[in-house]
Amino acid sequence: MQRISSVLFDIGGVLIQLDGVQALSKLLADRHSAEEIQKLWITSPSVMAHETGKMSAEEFAIGVVNDLKLDTSPTEFLADFENWVSRPFPGAFELLDTLPPGLTIAALSNTSAIHWNRIASLGLAEQFDHTLLSHEIGHLKPEIEPFEIALACLGCPAAEVVFLDDNSDNIATALALGFRAHQVTSANHAREVLFGYELLANLSAAADPHRD
Repeated sequence: MQRISSVLFDIGGVLIQLDGVQALSKLLADRHSAEEIQKLWITSPSVMAHETGKMSAEEFAIGVVNDLKLDTSPTEFLADFENWVSRPFPGAFELLDTLPPGLTIAALSNTSAIHWNRIASLGLAEQFDHTLLSHEIGHLKPEIEPFEIALACLGCPAAEVVFLDDNSDNIATALALGFRAHQVTSANHAREVLFGYELLANLSAAADPHRD
């Protein structure tokens, strides 16, 4: 097997549980499926602008309420938005702690400053050697640019990087660029993939000391 030098994680939906779909479903009066809600969210001009650092939180709240015709005020929406970042998946911290020395651990995430501050408060940010965040780099997955920025940061070819994400479009872009990309939907699912690359000593997920 070719050398693996880096593991590149998406965060929401892989290491951190998100409650955004459920929250939006209520605001949309349960008129849409989860897949439809996700599409509405990622195609909102206000979401795209905010998550690439081009729009303030207040402007974003006004815009997204209008874009999605949400049954709430911008102030109420923004107050609830931070809480969409729920908690780490069981085993998330234990997984990151047990990856072998010498392996570069990085994050490539579509996220806002609001959500990243929440994620950092949970103690996750310090687990990574590099964090490549859409609101800082100005690009969103599944565009090619975030992956190119990640490779420049990691300093290795795509074939040496295992990329884990819960979004199939992001996985498709990564595969086209030569990453070893896998769609996963939890920390334990990610553990199974990394075990297959012989990056973990065992498959059992120990109790996570960071769990609430």
